[in-house]
Amino acid sequence: MKIAVLSIGSFDTQYSDYHLMRDLILEFLSSGHCVELVQKKYIPEEIYPEQFRPYLGTLLTVHNIPFERKQKENLKARYLADLAYYRKACSILRKHPPDKIFLQSNNTAFYTVFYAKHILKKPVFYNEQDIFPENALFSGIIGEKSFVFRIAHSLQRYVYRNTTLLSTISDDMKETIVTRYKIQADKVQVIYNWGHEELKKQTACIDNAFLKKYPKRKNEFRVVYAGNLGKMQNVDFLLKIANVMKENKEISFYIVGDGSEKNNLQENANKNNLENVKFVDMQPPQEVADLYAASDLNVITLQPGIIHTALPSKIADCLIAQKPILFCFDEDSKFAKIASMYEFPNKSPMQPEIVASTILDMKIEKKKLCSKKFLYDYFNKEKNTKRYLDEIERMGEANL
Repeated sequence: MKIAVLSIGSFDTQYSDYHLMRDLILEFLSSGHCVELVQKKYIPEEIYPEQFRPYLGTLLTVHNIPFERKQKENLKARYLADLAYYRKACSILRKHPPDKIFLQSNNTAFYTVFYAKHILKKPVFYNEQDIFPENALFSGIIGEKSFVFRIAHSLQRYVYRNTTLLSTISDDMKETIVTRYKIQADKVQVIYNWGHEELKKQTACIDNAFLKKYPKRKNEFRVVYAGNLGKMQNVDFLLKIANVMKENKEISFYIVGDGSEKNNLQENANKNNLENVKFVDMQPPQEVADLYAASDLNVITLQPGIIHTALPSKIADCLIAQKPILFCFDEDSKFAKIASMYEFPNKSPMQPEIVASTILDMKIEKKKLCSKKFLYDYFNKEKNTKRYLDEIERMGEANL
């Protein structure tokens, strides 16, 4: 079987889904399927994961489409550039017709789904990683009656209804697709993202890359948030927690990453004299495991409601590091209930005093949580890549 994989990024540059796409493509190839990979090309050199080498020129064919990044603030230019990319990708598929198409989550997916259904007449597996425009709606960026929301919602509904099979990365996201877009539940598969399992964490200061750069003080209890610093991540809530706890000299907060809200967060921390907060730039991808292992507690925050539209991929990496995690998601979410089964606390993203008290309790108890079992049951690479393969293999043309 020939599977076309349409990527949102490129293997010549590290991006958030790099390891997911790499591992998924390797699952297809190692099972004997041919893969036509269509990806963006950011730099002149052709760079691919080392694991692809045995397959290049045989089972794996790569089509690189030159692509120029647009400024993050220029949403219109970014949207039009992505639309042009997928138009070119569809033209490539017409010249090299696949048996089935794997389409990675993107905001112009309606074009590819329409083209695949009506021109190529091929089944499409669509993988939804982040539900737009619901994420913008729930975080207050746009209103439900706005023109942008109504158009984007209609286009996304078209994708969900016309793709052959659909997957997403959490039970809460599935519920959103089923209830807000009126999609049949049995059409939506839930396959959680996995982490960077190939990276080995180092807990000893002498070996841990992050601790070498940022050594711990004696008796320091380090609370870490790492990732995107945008509106949806609600990192400002972490500053509120730090403000509640700023008299406790043993507890420090490390905010690691970059994003649209970073300057505002730094100004807020300075305004409130939060000497217990340290901002650190985004770390190299190969040091992800060391970063989470260097923490005493990893805190993962989201704006209220956002858990129903997205699930942070770093959860798997925190579990791999085998360090405690405190979730600050909606307490009535399906994920909160799942986490509680493994004794991982989930507290409301609106109550800093309660979260501060929980952090103090976790510092005192130093409780070891069931991270290995949680990781295996939901975020295991081997199990989840096999799930994708099984679903694509069974996907037929009945819904074309």
